[in-house]
Amino acid sequence: MTSVGVIHTIAKLLNPIPQYVLGCLPAIAIIGASPKEKFSEKFTWVLRCLGCPFTGLLYSCTIGAEGIYLCIYWLSSQHFRRQGGQQEDERQEDNGLKPLDHRPIGVYTMPVIDQQNIMEHINRCITKASVLERLSALVSIYYIVVGVIAAISRTTGQFSCEDWPYISLLLSWTIPAVFKRAFSGTIVVKDPITEFESNEKKIIIKQETRNKKQKFFTATLVFLISLVYPWITVFLAFYTPPVGYYCRSKFLSVFCSVWSLNSLLAYINHLYKEKDVEGNLYLHVWFSICGFILAVLLFVLALFTNNFEWWGIFNDPNCATSCPI
Repeated sequence: MTSVGVIHTIAKLLNPIPQYVLGCLPAIAIIGASPKEKFSEKFTWVLRCLGCPFTGLLYSCTIGAEGIYLCIYWLSSQHFRRQGGQQEDERQEDNGLKPLDHRPIGVYTMPVIDQQNIMEHINRCITKASVLERLSALVSIYYIVVGVIAAISRTTGQFSCEDWPYISLLLSWTIPAVFKRAFSGTIVVKDPITEFESNEKKIIIKQETRNKKQKFFTATLVFLISLVYPWITVFLAFYTPPVGYYCRSKFLSVFCSVWSLNSLLAYINHLYKEKDVEGNLYLHVWFSICGFILAVLLFVLALFTNNFEWWGIFNDPNCATSCPI
């Protein structure tokens, strides 16, 4: 290998993937943030949220910013007791409260009664995001927004051949969670299950039918965004020179197809009521496996982004360049 080749190789190692791709990585960590204690559980939840946008967006868009509701999202149905209800054949405890057979989140959100009685435990589980955490969120917002603008501009064919900024657009569905982290600030840092089980506390919620249609509409809107929005990336890739459904569009279609299918499955599972945050075991495993596969594909796409000539391995002149031919 000549000295020029060595220098070229070292330069590639110093900058293996574009800087804006690295700037988008905190968005994945934020959308998949979990208060679980074990690293394996935290990592699995990141993979699940990467494999199923509906999971992360439901938490970001429907829970709100109050610490009490951010915490109860992570609790299973056994930690709740319900006040009210009209069914005569339901189980009822001595204090007149009834067990709950599903988590009160999303479509089935219910207000918490006597919040002051559990706020001591809630406050042990939450904290304010640090300056570094907020800053990393703002950095992700910057790179995603700039990348989206660049991706849209690329459809005019005016940008350099050396850059293909669709990873930012591909991950732009994480924006609600990133904005929430940057400007809301409250995060759950201790597993609420550990806190409430160690103190044998139950959360009393109130059965109500008000705003039921609004709750259903909000959850359905989140589902539709999870289902449709990622395909905008494929649409823009199709109209980026060379115009057509070539390697890049096909590669991005893999991400969008997985996300749409998994969001549909997660939405149906949510409507059937979930007893714990993972929901159906088989779906949880499937979403996590999909997340791992998509993470690998994202890394491959990042390498191809910085080495656009690699698209030529597909032996198609339309794949070898993103410039007009």
